[in-house]
Amino acid sequence: MRQTQPVALFHMPQSELILTSSNKHGCLVRDAAELAPRGVDAKRIAAFDKLRQDFELLPTDIELDTAKQNTTLAKEAVKTRATTELQALMGIVGTVHDVRSASYKMFGSGGLAGGPEAELYVGLLRVVRVGRAHLAEYAPKGLTAVMLDTLAASAAEFLERLGDQQDAEAARGRAADVRILAGNALYAELIDLCGIGKALYATTDARKYADYVVTDAPAPDNAPELPKA
Repeated sequence: MRQTQPVALFHMPQSELILTSSNKHGCLVRDAAELAPRGVDAKRIAAFDKLRQDFELLPTDIELDTAKQNTTLAKEAVKTRATTELQALMGIVGTVHDVRSASYKMFGSGGLAGGPEAELYVGLLRVVRVGRAHLAEYAPKGLTAVMLDTLAASAAEFLERLGDQQDAEAARGRAADVRILAGNALYAELIDLCGIGKALYATTDARKYADYVVTDAPAPDNAPELPKA
C-alpha cells in the first residue's frame, strides 16, 4: 500500500527552524526557574534542544542530491562505454551481414543506445549471447571472445550502476521524509514551549514576551493546525 508523503507543519526554511529553536532554547534556559511551575522543567528544555541537535545531524537534500548526481554520472559513464563497445562489435557483424538482413537483426542492437535503460541492459546480454553462439562466423573479421567478455562485463556494471542510481533516488526521498517528520516534531514543541512563555509574560514583561514570538508563514492547507505562537 502506498504511503502518504509527510507534509511540513512549517513554512520557514529548515535552517531557520534550527536557528529559531536554538535562540528560543537560550530563552528557555534563561527563564527556567519562572517556567518550571508551568510544566517547563530542565528535562523538557534539554529534550527540546536534543530535538534540534538530532535535526541538525540529518543529511540535507543538497548532500543527498549530490550523491544521486554522482551515481547518475557513474551510470552514464558505463553506459557510454558499453554503447561504444556495442557499436564496435556490431560494426564487425556489419562486415559479414547486411544491416537489413535477418542475421544482422538477430542481434537486436537497433535503437538500444537511445532506448529505455532496461532494454539496453537486456539487449547487451542478447548481443553477447548471439555473438558467442556465432563467434566462429565473425572471428575472421576481428570479433574475439575478449570483446564479448568485455561487453558482458560492461553490461553487468551498467546494471549495478543503474541500481546504485535508483537506490540513491530512493534514499533521497526517504531522507526528505525523515527530515520533515523530525522538523515537525521540533516545530510542534517549539510552538508549544513558546506559547507557554508568551502566556507567562503576556502581562508582566513585554521584552520577554517578544522573545517567545515565533514568526512563520501559514502552514500548508492540508497540514494539521498548530497553536499560534
